[in-house]
Amino acid sequence: MKCSEPCREFCRWIETLPHHKKYVLKKEEHPTLPKCFKDTILGESVPGSIRQLRGPYGSHVHEFPDRWVLHRDIVDAEADPLGHLFSDAPEYLVSALAGLATGLLAKKQRDSKNALLAGWSMTAFMFLLGKMGKTIGEDERENEGKAPRLS
Repeated sequence: MKCSEPCREFCRWIETLPHHKKYVLKKEEHPTLPKCFKDTILGESVPGSIRQLRGPYGSHVHEFPDRWVLHRDIVDAEADPLGHLFSDAPEYLVSALAGLATGLLAKKQRDSKNALLAGWSMTAFMFLLGKMGKTIGEDERENEGKAPRLS
């Protein structure tokens, strides 16, 4: 996603951010985001957030009533959804494949009645396991972002 000239400094700041580290931009200082940030449905909803936006350099933002919480993904979900799943959200892909494999194995064992239940159960289990594994060692704190102000 390209950046327009009025927000060039803001976008350069985003480009310097490490991946997956959360930054808070208070709405008192940043009432709006640049026009290059667009609403998206791609991403996990976060309790209390109003909406999600995606912007330049793989930026992903959750809007809250009083703040923006921004992080930078490795792969831009809008440009490469499959690459984004592999790099930034592998727990979705792994859990879906594990559920599918479990369901197919159960069906192959002539237990088609329970195949769907087994598949969905494995999907849920692997997803939760993936989420737990992803959060181990991850800093969930939101850091105060010192983003350049927009003119």
